[in-house]
Amino acid sequence: MDGTATDQLSMTAAELSFLLASGDRQGQTPRLLGLGDADRTDAVLSAGLGSLLLRHLAAPVDGSRLEMAPAVAAVAAGLHRPRGFVQLGLTADDHADGALLIAAEQIRMLVAARAYRCYDVTPLAPEADARDALLAVADKFLHRHRPAIATFAATSAADFERGVQPGRATLSSAADGTWRVVTRDGAETTAEDFDAAATVLREELARMMPAPSAAQPAQS
Repeated sequence: MDGTATDQLSMTAAELSFLLASGDRQGQTPRLLGLGDADRTDAVLSAGLGSLLLRHLAAPVDGSRLEMAPAVAAVAAGLHRPRGFVQLGLTADDHADGALLIAAEQIRMLVAARAYRCYDVTPLAPEADARDALLAVADKFLHRHRPAIATFAATSAADFERGVQPGRATLSSAADGTWRVVTRDGAETTAEDFDAAATVLREELARMMPAPSAAQPAQS
């Protein structure tokens, strides 16, 4: 599979743990996903494999080799070789949510934790701008739960491994209908609508993001 599928799917923590364990290195991706040492036990990995097989998201071929469904192959490609991450935290007085953008060489995907240790995983189309996907998630939450704030924290995988603090920017919605963007350097911009605020944030994200906002074409 070439890892270019863009189907959204729900996956369990055990399934993601199995995919992570099938690569040559896990890096810090498990921690960003909220997966710990308990998710790397043989029992959990076996459960993840069994779940993928039962859901027909993987199939055994040639003895012990596995062939993944296109969407799962895309997820695995992103998990194994990330170039960078954007963490999106969403908070309001009585609600919280979030998503993680994982950017690899030829695949970007949004991963959002859900109830019962499940995750919504959405690989982005090669031509899609990852900033649009991030802002769409923030837009929905900020309109529904105002006053609310969206925090964008971007880092390269290498910097995250070294413990370098990610760059942060925020977009917030106020009860009076106004919007505010605070960039990494602390500069504040107030806007009367979401679109105006999003324009400012898009420019800041272009500077912050550790990988291009659109996937790079495959090399021939």
